[in-house]
Amino acid sequence: MTRAGLLAILVIAAPVAGTLASVAINEAQLRDATEWRIPITGYDPRDPLRGRYVAFQYDWTVAGRRTACPSGDCVLCMEDGGRRVRVEPRSAVCPASVDAVASGLFVRYATEGGGTRATAATRIWVSEARAPELERQLQTRPMVAVSRLTRSGRLIATHLEPAP
Repeated sequence: MTRAGLLAILVIAAPVAGTLASVAINEAQLRDATEWRIPITGYDPRDPLRGRYVAFQYDWTVAGRRTACPSGDCVLCMEDGGRRVRVEPRSAVCPASVDAVASGLFVRYATEGGGTRATAATRIWVSEARAPELERQLQTRPMVAVSRLTRSGRLIATHLEPAP
């Protein structure tokens, strides 16, 4: 085989090997992840699903003090099955009473009815076959994101379903 042929094979094989390694690492992290059902908000029913993604926001009630987290440099101390969150600076330690810790999300706050809510935007892939049914559900009932929390603190939405 010529040097050019060997180089061409390496140029093609390197990205494929990198992609396969990335998929394997993500699958290993998800295998050990814990499952959470977190209320969502922020879907605009007048805006149809675009492509194969639906954008939404995790909707938490803030427990404890409100801490600014504009750049994703905070940890989320999740409580009550994922319905409440205590937002702390990354240098802080979550109280022992919390159920889990997530990180890397950009958190925004809103005050309504005397309480504070925290939201973090994300999106999820939706199949073409399921998109019409999901759009109807998002317009008519409260929904939750079924998400996986990895040991490293990554919160990954896997699918949406009606709230219990």
